[in-house]
Amino acid sequence: MNAKLRYLEREINKLPKFNLGYFPTPLQKCPNLEKALKVQNIYIKRDDLTGLAYGGNKVRHLEFRIGDILKNKYDIFINSDQKISNNSRINAAACIKAGIKYINVMSSSHKNDNQGNYLLQKLMNVEIHEIDSNSEEEIENYCIELGKKLILKGHKPYIRPKQEFIKHSSIIGYISGALELLHQINKLNLQNIKIYQVAGNSVIGLSIFKKHCDLDWEINAISPYLYNSKKDMQKEGIKNGNNVAKLLNLNLKLDSSDINYDYNFVGKDYGISTKSSIQAIELLAKTESIFLDPVYTAKSMSGLIEHVNNNKFSPKDNIIFIHSGGTPNLFTYAKDLIKNKNK
Repeated sequence: MNAKLRYLEREINKLPKFNLGYFPTPLQKCPNLEKALKVQNIYIKRDDLTGLAYGGNKVRHLEFRIGDILKNKYDIFINSDQKISNNSRINAAACIKAGIKYINVMSSSHKNDNQGNYLLQKLMNVEIHEIDSNSEEEIENYCIELGKKLILKGHKPYIRPKQEFIKHSSIIGYISGALELLHQINKLNLQNIKIYQVAGNSVIGLSIFKKHCDLDWEINAISPYLYNSKKDMQKEGIKNGNNVAKLLNLNLKLDSSDINYDYNFVGKDYGISTKSSIQAIELLAKTESIFLDPVYTAKSMSGLIEHVNNNKFSPKDNIIFIHSGGTPNLFTYAKDLIKNKNK
């Protein structure tokens, strides 16, 4: 396996990269959480501590994305996301570090508080275009038209909806993160690895790494989206992963058996808290002083907790939860959390 690791490191090191985060992030054992759940061997990979603008998993993505932007001499990044978006906050922070102008085309959302990620973008002086629509097609067309206007002014805009490498950088960032995680697992001599992470391109990166290195990790991807709205998420992720495998000259092909996708913990819809997700936030806070976010990690942790309660794990298993960040959204969802506490 060492030869496979060295090969993978060489291929990743060929890609342009712009350093943004503080790595390695801790792999933290959680004895108080273990006691509360009556289970052994729970670890949290603290990617909420990557360092840039409240951190999160996307810092890993952005190191490769910004590297690509600088290599190709783009001077403006046009993004599109909701007010609650962690993605937009981290992209904005990375662009500031790299000296690239950042514009966010902000779609309508059920959460309109001027808090959390929105507030941080305002403080970073992001140029925000608020659009009264949540249609992906309308938002994409707006971004494209805005890009055309900027081109006429002599700029070279990087338009997120039109960039294939956006997906690739997310996956590559977590192949690199998996290298880091494996070193930590080996140092602790852990076996029978069960990983829980929010579904998305990051989990695809972990799956590529697992398959390339012939690891027996079990990877569980908890979706923050309803199946009906993201029913092709697994198919699309596998397609993106296989494209990245080709980019890195890896002799592998992902299929649906490589990741356990779970749509059972979304609740009513994306971005809407559930009773179990709020309980997960409270449990982690009062046992380990670790704060989950209401949109992603709390729902992923609620899935892990239910699996514990259903006796899915043996005493030999080592459970690793990837904390992908999103902390600022705690403040956006303060009313939901306080309302629950007052019941």
